Amino acid sequence: MKRSHIIPLFLLSGLCLASGCGGCGSEEVDLSSAHTTAAESMAPADEPEETDSQTETEESETSSRPDPGKGLTATVETYSSGGVSIEYPSVTGMNSSEGEEAVNELLKSNALSIIQAQGIDEDADTLSVTCEILSADRQQLTAIYTGELTAEGAAHPTAIFYTNTVDMDKAVDIGFSTYAEPSTMAGYVMSEGCQFDGLDGETEKAVREYIAGQSMDYFTELFRGADFPLKGDTFPESFSYETEGDIFFSIPVPHALGDYAIVKFTPDTK
Repeated sequence: MKRSHIIPLFLLSGLCLASGCGGCGSEEVDLSSAHTTAAESMAPADEPEETDSQTETEESETSSRPDPGKGLTATVETYSSGGVSIEYPSVTGMNSSEGEEAVNELLKSNALSIIQAQGIDEDADTLSVTCEILSADRQQLTAIYTGELTAEGAAHPTAIFYTNTVDMDKAVDIGFSTYAEPSTMAGYVMSEGCQFDGLDGETEKAVREYIAGQSMDYFTELFRGADFPLKGDTFPESFSYETEGDIFFSIPVPHALGDYAIVKFTPDTK
């Protein structure tokens, strides 16, 4: 069955629930050059094949309506096969039908790439991912994916977080280096001034202790490999997005701490 999930572009809003920062003993980092503006133009990841005869694609819907003045409509569709359910964005109303097709193919293939990249068995494993379209216009679309993976025989489920920002004109992914320089953000994460989004005080303290046990090199390499497109067959361990001038990006943490934590960075230029 089909449900249509139409998102009004002018009502698509940011996701910013930043929590305060605690203390951890690290030297100060110069963040004056952290915010960058050059966009990445990389090839999209391959889309996984939908070979299961039981595979269905559904569309979900809210009562909202698109802005008729802008002409672009963003909806959320659902890929469903075996124990896997993944929502992903789809757009209509772009100026070029070829461009619209390219954007939709990129959005879908990125959303579903987690299946192959993480070796998920659609019959034996369970994966549920929901999609929030954070913003969408003729220039750029940002989607945030959250969910849970339970692998066959696993002791516990794993929390899932990834994002995708797409340049609508070029149908290419926009990644971490568009917003910030990886080594500078590595220093920020290890600094006392690092802010986290959505962590309670106890969890934040534990996350800071975990971070203190890592290195600048570790986080620098983590952020260099962040975001789509995939670098080889490996699914990125860090994803980022920008909203209302703030930069948000994930870092992996132990399962006891939630599997991932979201860092918030506010550029001095905001």
